Order: sequence, then structure tokens, then C-alpha cells
Amino acid sequence: MTFETGMASDHSQAQQTNRSRRAEPITKRTSRSGSVTYEFRADVGSKPDGTRDRRRFTYRTLAEAKREYRRITTEVATGFYTRKSTQTVAEACDEWLAGRRGIRSVTLQGYTYDLAAVRRYLGGKKLQQLTKADGDALVEWMLTQGRSSTKRYRPGSLAARVAELIGSHPDGIAAVDLAAAFPDRDVHTCVAGLLRANRVTRIRRGVYVLNDPKNAEPTARGVKPVTVRSTLTTFGMVVQSFVDQGALTRNVIALVERPGDELIDDNPETSKSWTLAEVERFRTSVREDRLFACWLLSCYGLRRSEVLGIRWSALKDDTLLIRRSRVAVGKESVEGMPKSRRSRRDLPLPAELAAALRELRALQQDEARAFGSRWSDDRLVAVREDGSSIRHEWYSDEFQRLRERAGLRRIHLKGLRNTSVSLMLAGGLPVHVVAAWHGHDPAVSLSIYSDAQRDDLRAAGAALFG
Repeated sequence: MTFETGMASDHSQAQQTNRSRRAEPITKRTSRSGSVTYEFRADVGSKPDGTRDRRRFTYRTLAEAKREYRRITTEVATGFYTRKSTQTVAEACDEWLAGRRGIRSVTLQGYTYDLAAVRRYLGGKKLQQLTKADGDALVEWMLTQGRSSTKRYRPGSLAARVAELIGSHPDGIAAVDLAAAFPDRDVHTCVAGLLRANRVTRIRRGVYVLNDPKNAEPTARGVKPVTVRSTLTTFGMVVQSFVDQGALTRNVIALVERPGDELIDDNPETSKSWTLAEVERFRTSVREDRLFACWLLSCYGLRRSEVLGIRWSALKDDTLLIRRSRVAVGKESVEGMPKSRRSRRDLPLPAELAAALRELRALQQDEARAFGSRWSDDRLVAVREDGSSIRHEWYSDEFQRLRERAGLRRIHLKGLRNTSVSLMLAGGLPVHVVAAWHGHDPAVSLSIYSDAQRDDLRAAGAALFG
């Protein structure tokens, strides 16, 4: 190799070194103590005022500094760079909930309830360190231990008073006696909670004794898959919000597989809906009940929040205007707009339902005079004899008591809405008409509320080959 060729080669290497140095402007720093660090500055975006956001990054070794410089500049160029943050999952949930405006209070309560398990299991974890494995671990924990609780009943609460009364009867006290001791409270739901918390034991049908406080710790149990799916949906909305803000690169919760429903139901006796004969039997059995008109409204597919939120002013001749609803938010009842835009509807009432409402109105007017209160069309339809509003839990529990008294299959109160949709569809009504009556989307009528009965399946099989 000639001298000129060697000089050219050295010059080329120097140019490559200079280009590498310019491409990776990393500076070596030596402190007074002798420790060496490597740092560089890079633009990572724009500040809120529009100026460039230039930051300094410091590392212990040159190799680490080079690797991070290439990663950061590449992510900034492709739009995937996220600024480091110490925000925890619990803080992210708080921020997301605080920004949820324009939604109903019951919806906000539902989001808060969904995120309770997330706070409990992942609340202290850094949001930017969240992985799919964390989401999978959350699902496993909820399915196996998510129902465990450290709840303690405060002195003076209904649960504490009921437990005290049960404890005063070492040989046991009957549920009817408990209900008589607290006539205006939902004792049955309270006792069910004490049973789940292992505070009391049922020694025989309808008779309870208090457990030893040392053995009253709740046992860990899992929640149902539908609860896990709801939690993952809401948590996924939280994480996606921070992805959209640029705080996260991707939504790892969206990658978590949702658990399916169990093949064997916890209560196989609970059905989704009734047949026409069963709902007719229920209507006949409650015909003499004071709230017969309200039970009819439920049988015709109205939501519980709609039945308990209707006022007499919404009844125009034989047309019912659905404009308001009452929902339970914690221990309070909140009245507001219906669930959705489709829920605002005018329902021409069948003669049976219109007559039942007129009878209930006349009865309430007589009750108002007997109690010395002023009657007004602004009064709720579903009230007690003294004009006080009916609690949501009581209405559902009363339905179960009436259903059991009639000897009918167990369904949830919302099963009456499923029954109404299914019977209308089975009767040949167009799906858009059925959806308009019930105040939801036609696709919801088919995918959620409709339920094929045994007679429907028998008819389908018989019609296949004529």
C-alpha cells in the first residue's frame, strides 16, 4: 500500500469517526469524586406552550448511553416515545375517574366498583411498568380470591345491630323475628352478608346463631367471570386513555384473555326468563297486591329504575311518557335522565295496565288523605302507604318473595324484561318495534334479552321439514 493510499484510508476512518460522534453526541463527565458518567441531550417533543422539550439523560457507561440514545431518538422519530413517570395504577385510576364528565352518577359508581379490585391488587405498581402478566395475575386473583374482604361493621350499623340481636339468642333466632325487630330495614340482605362474612351460621332453615369472633374472618372466594370481564373492560379504558395521551406505548390490558362463563352455574335453578304461562301465573298471583300496577310495568319490560322513577305527571291519558329514572347510588337514590336516548319513549298502555294504574292512583289519593298529606301529580307511582319512596333492594327482594309464594321458577327481577322481549319476538313482532318498546337497540334485543323457550325450539324442529 502506497503512502497516498494509507493517508486516504486514515482520512476516511476519521470522517466515519466524526460522523459517528455527530450522530451520537454523548459527553463524558468526570465528577470531583472521580466517578465517570455519560450524558446526552435530545428533543423529546413539545411542551404545553409549544416550545421544544429538550431533556438531558445520564448513564453510568458509554455502551448504555449509546443504546439509550438510539432507542430514545428512534422512538421520538416514530412517535412512540413516552416520558418516564412514577404514576401508580391507583393514581391513574383516580385521574381517569376525575375526568369522566357528562355521565350518570350510577355509571360513575359502576366504574369505581370495577376498579376496586385493580386498586387492591395492582394499585401500588408503576403504570409504565404494567405488563400483560400483571393483567393475567389480576384475573387469576379475582377468580380465586377476589371476594375476600377485610370489612368491619361499624358500631350502630344495621349489620352490627342484627349481629348483636342474634348473639343475644345462643340457641338461635328465626329470620321472621329478625325482620319483626327491624320492620323498615332490609334484614334478609343484611343476614345474607353476615353469612358470607362468616359472622353467623344457619343452624337450620331460617334460624341463625352468632359465630365466635375468632372464626369470623371471611374466607377467600373468587368472583364470577362476568365481574372479571367488567373489571378488565373498565381497566382497559383507563390504560387506553393514557396510551392516547402518550404516557404509554400500548394497551397491555387489551391483550389479557377474558374468562368465559362457567359451564356449571352457581345456582342452576335460576333461569333467564319465564314462559307465557309462568308470567300469566305471576300476574294472577299478585293481582290483589297493593303494587299490582308496578309489577305489571315490570312484566311489560320496564327497567326497575324506570318503574321506581315514574311520576303520575308522566301519565297522559293512556300513554306513559318515560322521561325519568331513579337509580341506587350507594345508599342514596338519584333521580335523573333515562339510561340512554333510546330510553326516552312514549308507550301507549294496554287496557289492563292503564286500569291498574288508575286504581293505584285512586288508592294513593285515599292514603294521602288518611295520612294528612297533600296529594300531587308530581308524586312517584311506586311509594309506600305513607308516600315514602321504595328502596331498590326492597323492590327486587319483594319480587322474589312474591315469586316464591306463587311457586314459580327463580329468575332475577330483570328476567321479567327478558321475558317481555322474548315473548314479543316469539309472537312475531318486528325486532325494531320490540326494541322501541323496551328502549334499546334492536341488536340488544336479539343478543342479550331474547331467550328461546322449550316450546319455541320444539316448533323450530317441527317446522324444519314441514
